[in-house]
Amino acid sequence: MQATSHSTPNLLKQLLLERWPWRLLVLACALASALSGVLSPYYQKNFVDGLLSGNPVATALWMAFALGLLSQALVQLNIWLTSRESIVSQKQFGDALYHRVLEGPGGFLAHRPVGEAVSLFAVDVPGATAILDQALASGLAMLFPILIAPLTLHALYGIPAPASWLAITGLAGLNFFLARRQSYFFYRFKQLAAERTGLVSEWVQNIRPLRILGRVATAERHIFQMRKKETDNRKAMVTNGQIMNTLAGSSTYLLNILAVLMLLNLRGNHAPPTAGELLSLLWIVAVFLARPLRQLPWTLVIVLDSLSSIKRLQNAFDAPLSPPRLTGHAPLDRPTPAVALEVRKLNLNIQGRQLLSDIDLALTPGELVGIVGEVGSGKSLLLQALVGAVGVTFERFAINGADTAGPDSQEVRQHMAYVPQDGVTVSATLFENVVFEYGDRARADTQEVRSSLKLCQFDPEEEHLSEGLQTEIGERGVNLSGGQRQRIGLARAHFTHRPLIIMDDCLSAVDVDTEKKLIDRLLRGDWARATRLLATHRTAVLPLCDRLLFLQDGKIAMEGTYQQMLERSPAFREFIFKETVPAPVSTQPQPLPDLEETAPLNADAPTEEEMA
Repeated sequence: MQATSHSTPNLLKQLLLERWPWRLLVLACALASALSGVLSPYYQKNFVDGLLSGNPVATALWMAFALGLLSQALVQLNIWLTSRESIVSQKQFGDALYHRVLEGPGGFLAHRPVGEAVSLFAVDVPGATAILDQALASGLAMLFPILIAPLTLHALYGIPAPASWLAITGLAGLNFFLARRQSYFFYRFKQLAAERTGLVSEWVQNIRPLRILGRVATAERHIFQMRKKETDNRKAMVTNGQIMNTLAGSSTYLLNILAVLMLLNLRGNHAPPTAGELLSLLWIVAVFLARPLRQLPWTLVIVLDSLSSIKRLQNAFDAPLSPPRLTGHAPLDRPTPAVALEVRKLNLNIQGRQLLSDIDLALTPGELVGIVGEVGSGKSLLLQALVGAVGVTFERFAINGADTAGPDSQEVRQHMAYVPQDGVTVSATLFENVVFEYGDRARADTQEVRSSLKLCQFDPEEEHLSEGLQTEIGERGVNLSGGQRQRIGLARAHFTHRPLIIMDDCLSAVDVDTEKKLIDRLLRGDWARATRLLATHRTAVLPLCDRLLFLQDGKIAMEGTYQQMLERSPAFREFIFKETVPAPVSTQPQPLPDLEETAPLNADAPTEEEMA
């Protein structure tokens, strides 16, 4: 299966340059805030000097107040603007990530665990956009004062601007080193949290087999080891953060002393600074520069941390997709309207391995078609290909004679119902698991849901679900048996009233009596008019199918009725023999039994209720 080429957006460029008029407005507000903030101490100086000389200028005081107020107002406006832009970008990233990662077969989830995908949405999307609502607003509010303050000190007091920049650069360099370490700790925090989430999710999903195998302690030990790594990383992160806070808090104090000493050295004894000059100098260094210098290390941390989230998102967006795609040109002849589903030349190749080869399939309305074959012959892969779960190539994919864009198109999905072998359940009520809607949107007719469940041999009272339809089902149905999950999946498919039903060995976990009822009342009963495609290892249903497809090595080796294939195919007879009759103790060849009357292999197995 060849990965399709696609153009991946540069996420950092998109964050900084998309909606550029708003970005320019943020830049202008930050510059105006810095200029008005640095002009305020100039008017304070004039007012204090005038006050001490007996000529106070009230206008200077009002100007200082107005400029300071304007500076703070522009800072708050910038915070609001960047927060709004961050929310817009979060929605864009979230929507794109959903379509790019979750919907595409062969994408991120084909190679990484679900916990990491959850971490991308919960941690990295807001983490990446923090470069807007935190780093951009704080960074500009920090950058412009650091650039403007040395120029102002030189203009008002003659203090050399390079000396001021050198002192600030020295502090910034030390802060950058600490911020770099803090960013690494943050990155490790997110990485370890994602890995632990994946381990916990895996542990919960497999708790029953882990208990059976006696491996619960091993799995939990792995989780505890990961948690210890998280704790050690957190301790180092807190220690480094305390050092950063201490340095940021003392930097303005050091700059105050340095600025006063430089001013006294420049003026000498012949021209000591006035009270207004000292006030404005300390205001510039201790107030105007205090916030930027305190924010400097943490702004650097936010920037570096945001860049790490952007990198993780970029890797997810760069994951190759292998969607189903049309190859070549199908003949121009149209199928008759009696064809419910037609597929021509369907192929699946993954990393050079041909898993499905030249599959041609045509299903007529109301037909029950069984797919059989040895383990690994491609039965489940074929069904997954038909529902768009894996990327395949094909010449034609038609529903009711009308060409479609492929199995992952919306029109095909609305036409099909899919029942997987493991029975998909979510952490919601039984009612919501059938309807597959949540909360207020789950407004389906309760009686209709009960009818679907009853038809699929699932009675909440007999299954000991005390709350009936409102019983909460645990995540992935952890508190249900395999047969219960399969019957809920069948009920969901029945509730949707789709004309084409795709079933992947969905009777494998039910007992023989339940299987017979499902075949009689559902597959050949209520679904008699639907088109049904069933992959199965249960031989009881095979004679009842209108047609069988026998798969070998990803190819349709033979098709026909059950009786036809028994008569014509030695490979099929051998397959049925192995599925229905236990291996004999004797080494002598055994005669083939009457397959019409032979019970399935698991006919005497304990029932699903006994196992539960």
